[in-house]
Amino acid sequence: MYRHNYADGGRSFAKQCAVVAALLALTALAACEGILDVEFPGRIPAEQLDNPTLAPVLATSVMGDLECAYNNYSMASAVHSDEYEGTSTDNLAIALANRGITVDQNAYAAGGCESGAFFSVGLHLPMQTARFQSEDIFNRLNGWTDVQVASRTKLMAMVRAYGAFAYTFFGETYCSIAFDRGPEVQPVDALRLAEQRFAESISLAQAAGDTDILNLARVGSARVKMDLKKWGEIATVASQIPLGYKASADRGAENDRRFNAFFVFANRNGLAVIADAYRNLNDPRVKVGDGGRDTPLPGVRLIITTKYTGLNSPIRLATYEEARLILAESQAEQGQVAQAEQTINAYRGAYGLPPLTFANQADAITKIIDERRRELSFEGGHRLNDLLRRGLRWKLGANPYHGRPYGNTTCWPLPNQERAGL
Repeated sequence: MYRHNYADGGRSFAKQCAVVAALLALTALAACEGILDVEFPGRIPAEQLDNPTLAPVLATSVMGDLECAYNNYSMASAVHSDEYEGTSTDNLAIALANRGITVDQNAYAAGGCESGAFFSVGLHLPMQTARFQSEDIFNRLNGWTDVQVASRTKLMAMVRAYGAFAYTFFGETYCSIAFDRGPEVQPVDALRLAEQRFAESISLAQAAGDTDILNLARVGSARVKMDLKKWGEIATVASQIPLGYKASADRGAENDRRFNAFFVFANRNGLAVIADAYRNLNDPRVKVGDGGRDTPLPGVRLIITTKYTGLNSPIRLATYEEARLILAESQAEQGQVAQAEQTINAYRGAYGLPPLTFANQADAITKIIDERRRELSFEGGHRLNDLLRRGLRWKLGANPYHGRPYGNTTCWPLPNQERAGL
């Protein structure tokens, strides 16, 4: 698994992050104002960030920041989409599950990665931190030499790939976004930056001879090209992902920053349950089970995803399966219905699932999106992205458990606190 190529397991990574956390806290948010203008205690002089001997630790910290953001983003996006129903009595958790997050929601804007933030829907600040860190550390690496930093090209490839995912998430599910005191821009602008960053990572990974980073960047590149509807370019990257490839965001039980957010928010605290549409699909890809108790709402049974069995359960970030689904969608979009059917059925065969038949292009696309709903359920913000990019129907009416009506929020809003710093 790619996650461990730069750290000897979660505990070692946690120690590295503990060393670098104070150092990074002094500068990680320096390029931003408004909600990102936060004071942190520091124990290590900020000038040590310019020390090339720290390059491996700094690069690893970019991975850690992205994993932190991805953890919250995945959970929040799954609950916000049609995958979960809220079962909390907490107003903030209800706002998350009922499409009620607004531009004035301070906790959504400035909440962090600690487990308490799962109640306050911390999403925007971790995402911006991961993005900024990737740019800052890449520029530092770029300014050093191969003599000063061993495996510098490999580290640069890794930092570019993880930073590209942050831009991808902004582009897929935000209503608008702004970077580094720049103007408010549209999601497509973030996707274009992501595409550029993934292309750079691919080039650097090839130069470094690192196939793990290369595959990570290729899956990310295919994902962004799908978002940008560059259907004819997808095969060049998606078809090169080897069978069995998987990169995951590592999680750990040693501190609450590293807890799996799904496990804390839903499985342990019962603040959301799997929606009815996912409960009886009889599909090995949709991992659903009984949580063994009721939720905080009396009489409402806790139905959970069994993808995550503990605080340290990793969350998939990029996989062979995702690449095949993207490839099939690109083939269908180009009218290559027979090829798309072949791609999907070869992929389904690995699960022992019967083959599908595509009647026409529209039928192919509909069935491929349903395949994505199943394979990529409860992870990565994929379902929220599909609802938005495909204009799919959202849940209507009211939450079946606490009766509050669903709100009008679909994409994640740019917080007013961020706008104040533009």
